[in-house]
Order: sequence, then structure tokens, then C-alpha cells
Amino acid sequence: MSLPPTRLFLDTNVFIIGAALPGSVEAGILRWIGYGQPEPGPVSVVISAELVEQILRVGRRLKGKDWGSQIIHHIWNDLRCIYVILTEDDYTIPGDLMVPHEDIGIYRTALNGKAEYFVSSNHELIRVLAKQSGVFECLMPADFVEKYLSGH
Repeated sequence: MSLPPTRLFLDTNVFIIGAALPGSVEAGILRWIGYGQPEPGPVSVVISAELVEQILRVGRRLKGKDWGSQIIHHIWNDLRCIYVILTEDDYTIPGDLMVPHEDIGIYRTALNGKAEYFVSSNHELIRVLAKQSGVFECLMPADFVEKYLSGH
């Protein structure tokens, strides 16, 4: 097991799946970072308005507007957050970057927040970022748990 990161970005799907399915790998990651726990976990989590808006939008679609708001409540109250403000320029995709347009704000949140690791269940995004990024390691939730949390 490697030493765990100190600065982590979790994609929208990790928060949604983890909150919806308490026995999931994603839920284990959320508990480890302090979500729903009496104390924050050992890692800082990078967030932005883009991430918050996506969680609220997906949460509303799945379980109603209040459910997404509960997730945001836990993020703000339970976690060590690093809040990143994205500018209009952050939504411009450079020609050499192959990040899907709908994911550019998420990518920029992790990049601007200096995340060491980007964890997502989005196979396509992980594949693209793993090839191009070099700035942070990109992992699926199960791979993150196996690599960093298997002893917890």
C-alpha cells in the first residue's frame, strides 16, 4: 500500500454513488475523507462551484432537490475543502487537450486546485486524463481503494 494523498479530487459520480450506496467502494472513500463522520479525514478535497452544481443537478434527477443539498451539506461541514474559483478562461479547451467539453470544468477544478489524484467512475474521462495529464494520477474508485486504503 502506498502513502495516501494529501490533496484529492473526487468526481461528481463518486459523491453521488457513495451517498446513494453505503456499501459501495465510493462510500468507503467518502467515509475515509470524513463524509458523515465526526471528524474530517486525513486528506483535503478540491471542490468548485462546477462540482457543486453537478452534484445538485444529478442529485435532483435521482432523488429530489433535497438529497443533492444534503450531499453538499456534508461536503462543506465534514471535509477539509480546498475551494477553487474557475474563471471564464478555465472553460476554454486548448487545442492539444482532448478532455470532453462537458468535463472541462471538472478537469480545471482538479488542475487549478493542485489535486494529486483524480478519482472518477467515468472510464472515458479517466482514460483521456491518464494519457494526457501527467499533473495528477487518475484512478477508478476501486483502484484508489486498492492502492491507498486497503489497510484502513
